[in-house]
Amino acid sequence: MTGEQAPIQAAEEAASDMVVEDHKRGPTRNVGSILRRKDVIAWCFYDWANSAYVTSIIVVVLPVYFLSLVPEKGPTVVQLGRLRFETSGLALWGYFTAAYMLAAGLASPILGAIADHLGRRKAFLGVCIVVGSVLTCALVFVTDGRYMLCGVLFVVSAFLWSCGNLFYDSLLPGLTRDELEMDAISSAGYAIGYLGGGLLLAINLAMVSKPGWFGLADTGAATRAVFVTVGVWWALFSIPVLRQVAEPARESRKAGRVNPLTEGLRRLAGTMRRLRQFRQPARLLVAFVFYNTGIGTVIVVAAAYGKDELDIKPAALIGCILMIQFVGFPATFGFIRLAKWVGTVGAIVFGLLMYVAVVLLAFYMKTTVHFWVLGFLVALVQGGTQALSRSLFGSMIPLNRSAEFFGFFSIFNKVGSFAGPLWFALAKDITGSSRLAILFLLTFFVVGLVVLLTVDVKEGKSIAANST
Repeated sequence: MTGEQAPIQAAEEAASDMVVEDHKRGPTRNVGSILRRKDVIAWCFYDWANSAYVTSIIVVVLPVYFLSLVPEKGPTVVQLGRLRFETSGLALWGYFTAAYMLAAGLASPILGAIADHLGRRKAFLGVCIVVGSVLTCALVFVTDGRYMLCGVLFVVSAFLWSCGNLFYDSLLPGLTRDELEMDAISSAGYAIGYLGGGLLLAINLAMVSKPGWFGLADTGAATRAVFVTVGVWWALFSIPVLRQVAEPARESRKAGRVNPLTEGLRRLAGTMRRLRQFRQPARLLVAFVFYNTGIGTVIVVAAAYGKDELDIKPAALIGCILMIQFVGFPATFGFIRLAKWVGTVGAIVFGLLMYVAVVLLAFYMKTTVHFWVLGFLVALVQGGTQALSRSLFGSMIPLNRSAEFFGFFSIFNKVGSFAGPLWFALAKDITGSSRLAILFLLTFFVVGLVVLLTVDVKEGKSIAANST
């Protein structure tokens, strides 16, 4: 069994009994068979490729390395031309993170519209992969004191990683327009991403803690080597999606004779004017921005919350992150079956109710064991909830505008990245308590649930089908 076949075998087994009634296609069909197609396997493995960037670059290794580059004593002085200001290393990392999120959020719908117009989603994805992975590898040259170079390389590579996800997601509706099959494919991608990201993170943490095992001089050299492994991993496992997944045909032969930027902006403006026609996916986006803000904030503040309230040791925090990655792998496949039993919306609702329970339990958390239990509960629902949200949205948008619509999806995702941590921080300052602040996150899940239940999926699919 090859490296690609082993993880996807779990997906086939998870979905193998999903045989349902379908009067248009015949009495029964096996949804699990869709996961045996080469193009579907290739598409899923891009999640395996890019999840390593999240775990090692965004979440664990690079943030710690960046802070080690910043002078420990006194404020950090940043000089941008004539502009000079003082800040802290942690705040500076926050600014760099916000910069890539803001840039990606603003650029995503425009780039998506251009890619749709040219019919070149894979080409745009390829550029993001090649340049992004090279810049990630270039972090190996960042040594003592060069924290500004580190920040710039991170911002540009993270921007490309984020935009690459947009073009990757936009290929999903072209693999199938069937809801159950799309749920299975999207969930398989998220699940395999958990496994890939967790596997490389485990290797990377071993490199940093035991550099001698890998023939590396010290922790600094090992950390810089980690960045090379992430860039190579991202590029190497992206080859299947670029080779095997078909590029949807471009909309018009006139595409080559029109300025792509002008046409992309025109299409974007047209879609914004016609959002009333696509009111169901638009309504889903409103629900998504609320509940995904809650999900994202739980991810971002979990470590700080555990440290602040329980003084959890770094080793325990890292161990919990690894546990979430590996538990999330089978748990996300479980959402394929759950969606079959209760429907896609029903499965998402179940995931959000679990998050409500997690937030309530977090308020009463008292030990490291409690923290790990909550991490386990999050691992059970995080990937499945996000995967089904992606597939549900994909089932209600016109195929020839998929990159453009997923550009809007990306914007709403980035809004949550800003709003959630800000809401938590304000609540912490107002109440003076992290425990009370965590309860404020219930707002996002409750509002998201209420709006989600108003989405008419059948109407959304019908309009999308007639617009393709």
